[in-house]
This record gives sequence, C-alpha cells and structure tokens, in this order.
Amino acid sequence: MRTVVISLIAEDRPGLVAELARTVTEQGGGWLESQMGRLGGSFAGAVLIEIAPDRVEELTAAVRALPDVGVVDVSPTGPAADAGVETVRLQVVGQDQPGIVRDVSAALAERGLGIHELHTATSDAPMSGERLFEATAVVGVREGVDLDDLRAALDEVSAELSLDVRLDDGDDNPAWGAVPERAAGSPLT
Repeated sequence: MRTVVISLIAEDRPGLVAELARTVTEQGGGWLESQMGRLGGSFAGAVLIEIAPDRVEELTAAVRALPDVGVVDVSPTGPAADAGVETVRLQVVGQDQPGIVRDVSAALAERGLGIHELHTATSDAPMSGERLFEATAVVGVREGVDLDDLRAALDEVSAELSLDVRLDDGDDNPAWGAVPERAAGSPLT
C-alpha cells in the first residue's frame, strides 16, 4: 500500500464529500486524514488516502469524473519527517492588512520552522466595524530552536503591523507581542 494526497476544488454542494468518500472506497482506498472547507463559495480540500499502487490511476480518473469537480491533483506522499519535532500554537489577531501571513510565515521560515496547520479568517470588529484578521497555526519546532529568538522576531512583526501575536509553547504565561492599541497580555476574544 502507498499513501497519496488528493487535493481538489469543486463547486460547493451537499453530498460532495459523501461522493468522494464513496469513490475512494470503491477504488479500494482508505481515507486516513483530511482537511476540507468552503472558501469563497467553492469547496476545497485535501485527503490523505492509502491505496494499492496499481489503483492510483483508477482513483485519479474516478475523482476527476465526479460532477462539479474542477481541479484535482493526486500526489504520492514522502516519508513522515516528524521525529524530534514538538509543536507550538501561534495565534495572530489584528486589523486586516496586506502582509500579515507573509511576515509571520517569513519569521518562522527564517528559523527553519514549518507550519503544520494554518487557519485564517476575517471578520468585522464588533464595535468599530473594521475588518479583523485572525490566524491560528500549529508550528513544528525541532530540538535546539531558540524560542526566545522566535519571540523577538514575532514581537518585531507584531509592533510593525500592530498585531496581537501569541506563541503558546506550553508555558503558564504564553508570550504576547507588543501592540500599541491594546495592552500587552490581553487575551484573544
């Protein structure tokens, strides 16, 4: 058996996930993990499937034949590289503006840190109506990474973009980036 990732974008409609799951099962595949959701009126997702190597092409054709599916990619996976990797949770909140994901992800990448999960959203602030940006990430941290250096880099991004940035590495007092408009250490709402 081998593992493959099916990634797809489709017109969002009821029953799409059920049809995908049926197709995977009919082709002899096993559904291992998935991340899916609605984005901008479309449905987007990625599914980790275990399947016999000689059935991958049939699976790919069957998924592409599903109605309303626009983009499909089936890619083999490599070996898992999570040995010796701990995770920390990163939360970012601030006024929506270009460059937030770019600057935060660059601070992580410059320290050799990978993002295992990233969830972002925008919403209207309750009092002002301004557009808020929120992100939550699970970040892989290898042994020997200097978390104080990471905190300092995130503090710079926080100050530059007026963001609340929280790095929770399991300590009782997670670090918050300094933000001019709100007191440092205030909780996310």
